[in-house]
Formats: sequence, structure tokens, C-alpha cells
Amino acid sequence: MTDYKKNATITRARAIYGKRLSESDYRELSNKKSVSEAAEYLKKNTHYSSALSTINTATIHRGHLESILKKYSFDRYIDLCDFQQLRKERFYNYLIVLSEIREILSIILHMNSKSNDDYISSMPSYLLSKTSFNLIELAKSRNINELIDQLNHTPYYPVLNGIRFDDSGKAPYLECEIRLRTYYMRWLDDVIKKDFKGASKNALLDQIKIQIDFINIINAYRMKKFYGLSASEIEKNSFPFYGKLSLKKQKELFSAETIDDFLTEFSKTFYGRKFTLDNNHYFELEVDRLRCQAARRSLMFSNNSAVSVYSLIYLFDIEVDNITNIIEGIRYGKTSNYILDMIISV
Repeated sequence: MTDYKKNATITRARAIYGKRLSESDYRELSNKKSVSEAAEYLKKNTHYSSALSTINTATIHRGHLESILKKYSFDRYIDLCDFQQLRKERFYNYLIVLSEIREILSIILHMNSKSNDDYISSMPSYLLSKTSFNLIELAKSRNINELIDQLNHTPYYPVLNGIRFDDSGKAPYLECEIRLRTYYMRWLDDVIKKDFKGASKNALLDQIKIQIDFINIINAYRMKKFYGLSASEIEKNSFPFYGKLSLKKQKELFSAETIDDFLTEFSKTFYGRKFTLDNNHYFELEVDRLRCQAARRSLMFSNNSAVSVYSLIYLFDIEVDNITNIIEGIRYGKTSNYILDMIISV
């Protein structure tokens, strides 16, 4: 299908975006006193009403509400892509691939803590018919070897094959995460370069590389601030892709001796020049806000359906995260102003 024929998807994506939560919605939610009150507001006043229509909000708990919101977000992706049968093209299955990776990693975490049953009881059932492997059987894995065997005949088998558990029987989670997420980025890059041409290919690659830049920046910030890792250690645990944060700039950033040096180096980058940071406590939040701004611009101005779908779904993932953060703030008795400071406008 040509880009021109996909204009209906672009229009539909922008229309869906127009129904996003407003600043007024966030303000109302931040003033609620319980999860039930927040759920009731979402049910009566927002686009989440259809997802919550059959739910008794008086008895809903945090985990249940979060699972409903995540399923609703995923269903919206499926509906948008199926609107013009876009999932016949490889790229539009990107969220399936990403969801598979997220679930594999979640299972590894539960496997390491010997809480497989907890995962099975709370697993996203809406993915059962979508994954390329049997999610329930994978969740029964007792160690990394069993998990890898279950992934035989999937693209993830060669990615994880060779990983071994430690003396306590635990799988090296960080190594698994880096391998799987690097595979995902390379898969995206390969699909875009093979299946798209000209301006469409460039627009989509730009969007993907910007997102990877931000992931690398935030991960490097965490590794430097909380663990004091060296440049080589940070580089080892970063994605080998470069957008406006070039390889040279990345090395300069990773080589910073202290977190203050890191922030100084960051201020000299393309992204760092876009905001002033007075308190590094909010560094991750400000970087996420830049990431949202980039996605919002792409959604509103791109004439490429793939960019529109990718941007929209990312923005609504952030919206779900906003709601989750509000619920956490309510649970811990935080003030409305404190909660609103943590919100990322989509």
C-alpha cells in the first residue's frame, strides 16, 4: 500500500491523539483520594470510559486498573494497524516484537526470584494469541536453559543462546536485557531499511534514532549517578546506535568523571541545549519530556503512516505511565502539586 493510500491511518492517528487526557484531567486526577476515585473519573470523563465500562470502580485495585489501561493501549494499536490491514507489513508488528521481549524479560525476573506462579496469575492474557511462542509454557521455565529451549524456532533463541546461570541458579538479567533490546533495535533498523524508501525511510529512521539516543542518555545517567560505572562499562551496556548523539559525543558523555561532569557534557549536546537543568533530580523527567516533544512533532507534522503509528503509541504509553504515577502518588499521600510536577505532557 502506498503512503498516499495510508493517509486515512495518519488522519485517524491524529484524531485518536486529540482525545488524549488534558491538563485539566491530570489536575482532577491528582486531587483524588483513592484508586477507586481516580478510576471512576477515568470511566466517566475520559476516552478510557469504554475500557472501564463494565468495571466496578468501587472495588478496583491498583494492579487491576493498570492491567486494564495497558490492555486498552495495546488494543488501540491493534485497531489502528488493522484499520487498513497494515500488519501485513513487517514494521507494523513492531509492538508485538517489543511486547514479546518485555514478557521474556519479565519471566526472567520472576524466574530468578522463583515467583513464576505470580507471573502466570498476572500475565497479560491479551498477548496469548499474539506471541510467536507459548507464553504460559515459557513462564513455567525453572532456569535460563529451560527458557532458551522453549524459545527454540523463534528469533530469540540465537539471541539468548549461550547465556548461563550463576552459582545461585539466576540468569544474568542485564545481559539478557541488552541482548534482547539490541536485537529489537537491529530488527527495526533492518525492517525500515529494507521495506521503506526515500523520505519515508529517513523520517522513520530519524524517529527511531532519536528514541534510542534518549534511552542511551537516561541509562548512562543512571549508571553514572547510582553505580559510578566507567565509560567502557556504560558503553558495554548501551545500544550501538547513534542519532544526533554521535559516537564521539557519546564517548565524551560516558567518560565524564562525576555526575556533575556528565551533566556539563550533556549540556553541550544537541539535546542538552534544549533545556536548562537547575536540579539533576529531575534530569530523567526532563529528558523524557524532550522525547515526548519529538514524538508529538512527528505525529503532527509527518505524512508517513509508520511514523504516525509509532509516535502515537509511544505517546499513549506515556499517558498510561502518567496515570500510574498519579495512582502511586495518591497511594502515598502526595500533594497534587507534587504529583503534577511528575507528569509528562503528551
